[in-house]
Amino acid sequence: MTFRQALSVIWQRWVIVVAVLVVTLAVAAIFLVRQTPVYTSSTTVRMSALASAASSSGQIGTATVDFDPATITSTPVVGPAAKKLGESQSDATAWNVTYTLGAADTATKATVITITADGGSAAQAQKRVEAVVASYDAYLTGQLARAKSQEQAQVTKWTTAAQTYQAQVNANPANSIAQSNLANAINSLSNANTTIEKIDNAGKPLSVTTPASPGEFQGTSPLIAVLVALAAGLVAGIGIALISDVFDDRLRGDTEIETLTGVPALGELSLDKRMQRRGDWLPTAGRKRTSLNEGLRALRTTLQVLLPRDSAVIVITSVEPGDGKSFISSNLALAWARTGKRVVLVGGDLRKPRLDKYFGDVATGQGLTELLQAAAVRGVAPSTEEVAGSLKATKFRGLRILPAGGDPWDPADLLAVDALGDIIASLRSLCDVVVIDSPPALALVDASLLAGHSDGAVLVASVKRTRRRRLTETVHALLGNGIVVLGVVANRSRRRIPRSYSAYYGAGTADRRRTAAAERAQATPQASASPGSPRAVSAQAANDEVASEFDDGFIDVDTVFDDQQTTNAANGADGVDDRSGDSASDVPAPERRAGRRQGSAEDEKV
Repeated sequence: MTFRQALSVIWQRWVIVVAVLVVTLAVAAIFLVRQTPVYTSSTTVRMSALASAASSSGQIGTATVDFDPATITSTPVVGPAAKKLGESQSDATAWNVTYTLGAADTATKATVITITADGGSAAQAQKRVEAVVASYDAYLTGQLARAKSQEQAQVTKWTTAAQTYQAQVNANPANSIAQSNLANAINSLSNANTTIEKIDNAGKPLSVTTPASPGEFQGTSPLIAVLVALAAGLVAGIGIALISDVFDDRLRGDTEIETLTGVPALGELSLDKRMQRRGDWLPTAGRKRTSLNEGLRALRTTLQVLLPRDSAVIVITSVEPGDGKSFISSNLALAWARTGKRVVLVGGDLRKPRLDKYFGDVATGQGLTELLQAAAVRGVAPSTEEVAGSLKATKFRGLRILPAGGDPWDPADLLAVDALGDIIASLRSLCDVVVIDSPPALALVDASLLAGHSDGAVLVASVKRTRRRRLTETVHALLGNGIVVLGVVANRSRRRIPRSYSAYYGAGTADRRRTAAAERAQATPQASASPGSPRAVSAQAANDEVASEFDDGFIDVDTVFDDQQTTNAANGADGVDDRSGDSASDVPAPERRAGRRQGSAEDEKV
């Protein structure tokens, strides 16, 4: 698959891409709504030199202290912090307090700690981490106070001991034991006083170096979630579209028919939803210029080239029911009749006749079934007069119908009667074109039995509905039965016509003629348009011509030609140019031609 083909597939299956994209965006929206917002705030603190040393040794002098940074996440620190903010201690477990030890200060050997805490909002996270720092600072201050109290107790103890030992030495200067004890007491007293002095001079055990900032959002941001959903939705949608296209076995258009089946594509017929809403099942009966009408006429022209010039018989069948074979048969027969040919439309679908939908009661009653049953009972084919007597005239000149008739014994057995060929031969002699509407050809033999007596069969398939495999099987089945398959018609195509053709499929020639006639009527003086005058005759002829263009029934070609000639004669007799309104005798020939070209250009613009 080339890049251009891939783009074409994506464009054709844009609904899948959009659907997947909407689903991914919906999932992203649900995720964003259901996720709990989490904000994290952090601060950096530095322990004093005394506290840093105590965190390693666990002692200050002779006092045992707890300066371990792990205490930051313990209940003695987090609990009071939660209480300070008015939160319960159980809620403190959601704070997610953590700490990270940084490199010690090279000058003071002080320990650097980064403390973080979570919150439901940026402000809450900031308040929580500040509360934890304050609580930890209070905890360390309490440890220092306890260590100082213990050292003061040592001072009191060793002061009393030193006094005792000093009295012993004074009483007996030669008492070496007393002298030694006195020296130890004085040394211990000095150490205790030194420790107290260090505690007093150390200052606060914790100082904030980087204040806590408002918490940062830690979840997935809405922008990132939407962008990821868009990217994932586009990738998934495009992938699903390409995969579904690979496994889609439905017919996509007339361009692939010949490759699949080996028979030519006779064209595409557009899907006209407005016609379906109106219930206008015979669009070729009117003069509305639509792509569907032009497609039917193009199909008629193509078949005229493929079929014999006189007494042609063609069978219209389809791959499956509902492909539009009866619609095409009816409109194709009518299109032929509008060209002045004598046409017979045969209801060859004995199982499920549908021609009455298009022609009403004319397509009902006795017909092909009764002719075949009579021939089977008598053993003699019906005469041409009997066949002609079964034909029913329609309101459209040149078009007659041979109805399907009543319910047959068995359609396949009835169509296998030898008299079928004689009946079709009689129909050949009675008209110029015979169009037979037959049942679908995939699973029924009726189409092959009918097409065996014809000049060829046309197979109808529906775009985006008919499976390629079934289309191929149907063509091979017909060819296997010795049937001449003239080609395949792709029905219900959604291919759009170029925008440049809107002037042809929009306002028709009749609209332009009506506008021109109205302009000529306004430009003509009232005094000169007296009844019976040449100008009045010309205007009346133009109005008749326009009215005939809008006749929704059959248009007699000869009558239209006669009206046109009458109009031209009237215009010529009056010497008035049909575009400009000036006298032909007063305008030189080159200028008249220039005026006609200008009028044509204006018509094209309309």
